Amino acid sequence: MSTPPTRSGYLETAQRQVCAKQADAGLDALLSVMLTARHAMRAELRCRPADRKRQTSARRQLLRSLEAYTNALTARGLSAPPPLRDELALQRSLLTAP
Repeated sequence: MSTPPTRSGYLETAQRQVCAKQADAGLDALLSVMLTARHAMRAELRCRPADRKRQTSARRQLLRSLEAYTNALTARGLSAPPPLRDELALQRSLLTAP
């Protein structure tokens, strides 16, 4: 019984690199913070009557977490997915709107 030969081609190397980037503990932590902030923002938007100060605070936290996550992606040579970039731009514009 023989073992199949191991391949060390480009595809295998590329797959290993993708897995390593997905398993980055720092990105996982930032993603968790971002998802928690997003959940908190949604909860604030559902509150009635609306509390403007709490919404603004939640929006600031969400914006900080989005920026931290996208900056971490950029630092690792990765680009943020378009929906994430759109959300970041939206939150920036909502926070700076008069």
